[in-house]
Amino acid sequence: MTDRVVLPPNVTPSHYNLELTPDLVNFTFHCNETIAVNVSETCKVITMHSKEIHVLSASYKNNDSGNGPNVIEISYHLKNNTVSLHFDDNLPLGDGIITLSFDGILNGDMAGFYRSSYTNADGEKKTMGSTQFEALDARRAFICWDEPAVKATFNVTMIIPSELSAISNMPAIATTCLANKKKKVEFSTSPKMSTYLLAWAVGEFDYIQGTTKHGVTIRVFSPPGRSHEGQFALDVGIRALDFYDDFFQVPYPLPKLDMLCCTEFAMGAMENWGLVTYREVDLMIDLKKGTASTARKQRVAIVVAHELAHQWFGNLVTMQWWDDLWLNEGFAAFMEHFCVDALFPDWKIWDQYTADAMGHALRLDALRTSHPIQVPIKHAEEVEQVFDAISYCKGSTVVRMAQCVVGKDNFQKGLQIYMKRHAYNNTKTIDLWNAWTEASKLAGKDINVGELMESWTSKMGHPYIKIVSEEWTDTEVKLVLEQNWFLADGSELNNEDKNKLWSIPLMFATSEYETSQAMMMTTKQMALKLNIKNKNDWLKINSGSQALLRVAHSDSMIQKLIPVIRNKTLSSIDRSAILLDTYALAKAGHVKIETIVDLLRAYDDEDSYTVWSALSGVLNGLNILLEEISSATHLVFQQFAKNIVKSAFIKVGWESKVTDGHSENLLRQTLVSLLDVFCWNDNDVLIEARNRFNNYMDDQINNPIPADIKGTIYRIVLCNGTEVEYNKILNTFYNTTDNAEKKYAMTCLGATAKTELKLKTLDWAVKSGDVKLQDFFYCIGSVSGTSVGVNITWKYFKENFEYLKEKLAKASPSLMDATIANSCGRFVTIEKATEVEKFFQDNVLESSKRRISQLVENMKTNGHFLNKIKNSKLIN
Repeated sequence: MTDRVVLPPNVTPSHYNLELTPDLVNFTFHCNETIAVNVSETCKVITMHSKEIHVLSASYKNNDSGNGPNVIEISYHLKNNTVSLHFDDNLPLGDGIITLSFDGILNGDMAGFYRSSYTNADGEKKTMGSTQFEALDARRAFICWDEPAVKATFNVTMIIPSELSAISNMPAIATTCLANKKKKVEFSTSPKMSTYLLAWAVGEFDYIQGTTKHGVTIRVFSPPGRSHEGQFALDVGIRALDFYDDFFQVPYPLPKLDMLCCTEFAMGAMENWGLVTYREVDLMIDLKKGTASTARKQRVAIVVAHELAHQWFGNLVTMQWWDDLWLNEGFAAFMEHFCVDALFPDWKIWDQYTADAMGHALRLDALRTSHPIQVPIKHAEEVEQVFDAISYCKGSTVVRMAQCVVGKDNFQKGLQIYMKRHAYNNTKTIDLWNAWTEASKLAGKDINVGELMESWTSKMGHPYIKIVSEEWTDTEVKLVLEQNWFLADGSELNNEDKNKLWSIPLMFATSEYETSQAMMMTTKQMALKLNIKNKNDWLKINSGSQALLRVAHSDSMIQKLIPVIRNKTLSSIDRSAILLDTYALAKAGHVKIETIVDLLRAYDDEDSYTVWSALSGVLNGLNILLEEISSATHLVFQQFAKNIVKSAFIKVGWESKVTDGHSENLLRQTLVSLLDVFCWNDNDVLIEARNRFNNYMDDQINNPIPADIKGTIYRIVLCNGTEVEYNKILNTFYNTTDNAEKKYAMTCLGATAKTELKLKTLDWAVKSGDVKLQDFFYCIGSVSGTSVGVNITWKYFKENFEYLKEKLAKASPSLMDATIANSCGRFVTIEKATEVEKFFQDNVLESSKRRISQLVENMKTNGHFLNKIKNSKLIN
């Protein structure tokens, strides 16, 4: 793309030297900065990125002459976030030094150099400062070339109060005591890297540390008195870094790796090289109290593995421009599963992938408002809208398909070639394809990976496969398969759309075998023959869900699969996939709606967490739709779902058993969460929930509620309770410093049946100041979890739109996206979709346009499905 808006290439940096003096009382900072640059073309102006920075002085000196032209003007371009130094004469060609002095804001927006509040060991409220630069906020902390391809080395020095600590990407090499109870902390020179990976932090920190077998020190920094909560993340971090060292055969190049708990953080985590920053709940687990749920423990492991994968993929080798963001995020999203599977094989993380990450990708990528993995980006600001399930989840699935095509050994060898060839530099997608092609050729396989994978990265969407014809004998089945672009709403394709093709690696399973080598489908239709046991044998297409697609098995094939779903001969991955595919295909009109119910009955004895994760999504989806039709229809479905859920729940019970492993605990958590939806007014369930709740509130130390079920207990009690129960749960928010414990209150309070308490929850979340900016959308989501609640949150959003817009004006766009999704995302009618669409046409949010259009399209898709259900045999 030649029309990218980037800084002029005539002056480029090679090294930054920053001396920062933060003021944690007045929330400002001062910086003295020097930048080593090369002038390659004669010019009188140097333009750099800068935002919310006030330049006090600026000068330039050429290295050869020791002097340079004078700065006669400093101009700011607010729309482009740049500052320009204008000189009275041409800058001489060659190397020189820019010297700058400026003031900045220690903001409260969780972007740039920002402040967070925390409670110290004495219970006092304190302030820390930390950074979040990706994608475009390094310019809020220092003047720079804030583009991924413009790499340089960095030296950071911090002048801070003597009682505080400072950390950065590199180890501290000198600490000097200064006057006025200050000290100067100097850090060693960083490797060559992009600006968005620079980081520093200042505050009161405790830490724990360990060392990898390759000799890298890893530390986990926490608020004072809470260092023990970093132990699990530290253990995962040590093992993960060793795993990546061995897998990539390129040693982690820094002498240390720090992981910092940021008490206020917009994202989940950020992979800054050598100083990874985390949202509190994605790093800290109190093993002593045992208050972390099984799902949260898994989440911490996944996030740590993801960020540490970035130390190679993203940090050592960086995408050339933001249109290849998926190279960073898709690969790290693949490696998080790959690594966690190696560290915790009993977690069966790849089994979960089908309904989890791959499910997210399939749902978003089935919308016309989706985007290709490689999305053209002209203005860097556009990248904020593609930090989504396409870049992460579809990206990871494409990497997984590449592994399926080239084989595990060639996959690994190709990555090693890629890392060594492009270390400390920037790449495009084709560079990764070429490395895998080269590795395959070295192994004697003639595979052009770029040709095969191009359709998955350059095209929006994914295919579905239907059966054109099938012929079964006692020894083989002859099939003709056809691929078409899958759209969630099943809307008509034009001629160009009908001709879309993907290179699809297909795997098959029957009662006797599963194919070991993918069969490539590269044409519109493909005829094939497969050996079978007899004409009554079953066949699963896309076994193991290796390819990103939906499969419309024929009615006869579904009938053959139902017995092996029921007796669990079919793998848990395939049992999940066939349900999710059928549900999506029925929505689109490619499968009869009644088939979903026929399939659901086959899961009446299901005991796999992986499958129940898929069942939960389908049952919840149908529940939201059917409550819009009639109370009688909804009650019939609720009883149907209740029977399935309660039957499975009785087998696992409320309490974890000694023999239960990770998957069993996740299963219990899922089933208990479904009690909240389908059994919230069941007398046995309600009595148990109230007893556990009351015992806990009487004595929280001796009568703890297991973390896996605490949220559901709160919600069931609130659904059936009064303001007394509401206030008890609200008090738990104020009586802890543990953000995970606070999150239970934030995600549950809105479940109250009382409208006045729902509104109280919204005001508390949005306006009290007690709920952090990073968290307030959780509370909105707790209110909007029912058909009554979502109408309340949407009305509240509209009435408080200007307030919310101002509240989030300078924060990450992801927070506004989350606020909108939690306020109205549950709507499933055409009428509501039209209303939401009209509101945002009249009240434009530029940075959330893509997310809003996707939400509206999803509502319309559900609305069309609702109309199909109304006219189906299911109702009539």
